[in-house]
Amino acid sequence: MKIEKQTNIFIAHTPLQNFIATEIVKQFFMEDNFENRLYTSVFVEGDSLFEERYFINKKGGFKKIFQFAKIKRQINRLLKEGNGNIFIPHTAALLDNYYFYDFPLERYNVKINFYYEGILYFYHYLEPYKTHTHLVRKTIGFLSGFNYRIEPEILPVNNDKVNKIFTILKKFTLGPKEKLNEISLLQEGYTPQPGNILILGGKPTLLNNEEVISLYNEMIEFILNLELKTQIFFKGHHADVSNNFEKANIGRINIIDITRNSPVEEVIEDFSPSIILSYPSSGLVNLKAMYGENIEVNSYYIRQKNEHLSKLWPIFDELQIKKILI
Repeated sequence: MKIEKQTNIFIAHTPLQNFIATEIVKQFFMEDNFENRLYTSVFVEGDSLFEERYFINKKGGFKKIFQFAKIKRQINRLLKEGNGNIFIPHTAALLDNYYFYDFPLERYNVKINFYYEGILYFYHYLEPYKTHTHLVRKTIGFLSGFNYRIEPEILPVNNDKVNKIFTILKKFTLGPKEKLNEISLLQEGYTPQPGNILILGGKPTLLNNEEVISLYNEMIEFILNLELKTQIFFKGHHADVSNNFEKANIGRINIIDITRNSPVEEVIEDFSPSIILSYPSSGLVNLKAMYGENIEVNSYYIRQKNEHLSKLWPIFDELQIKKILI
């Protein structure tokens, strides 16, 4: 008897989203009756669990419009066959916005789902209006035949359209509890190397460059006071071009730069750190969920801005991530 296949379309825009989409396929959709496809704007190296992977090129003016329209037509053709699932991290990006607000989901029996994007899933976030960004989205949407919806709430978890929400921590995730599906990130058999230290860099939105440099200074002082420091790795954020770490370090510690597009969740086992230092981020939550007591995680932030992240601190306490305020 012929098995009717369900098409799962995942739309991703960051290395972390690629990683989480892969974990969802691995844990929920490996049977023969599922066909999994990934549309991503971040190139994925190596083997894949997806039957098909498509790269979304977001660069270039008219090329970007043509690319968006082409991918939209391609996904529509697949979904209009019926019995489809589409997975988006939020509704801010163009494709995500179109499928949540404009595509006739019920007509074609398509279910739309949210999947874990980071700490955005743990508090009520409202996206600020950015004239240039939203004007570009509006224009591309118009030229591609749909009305891009500008909504500050880019994770409308309580909307009736939402089928399921895939997350790593159900306890803290927003949305109806009956719709929450927990993804396990726990990795068995991880062996940290004593003395291997990983610094995760980046530019937190709410901090200025001087404040970020002060965080790095504290991390470097912590390392200098350690008795055992075998290898020190630095992984910067793929979108950060500030050079704040270099300004703080100035040769104080020797580091191995492992900055790359792949999320730290995918590459950590190549370097086996026992200690991870960073500012508060989704990455720390993910790593502690993956490795638990096998790694020590220290998070640095500015004391005067402590309240900005008040929703995050209970999660850090739950996962035993150490908070250091300066």
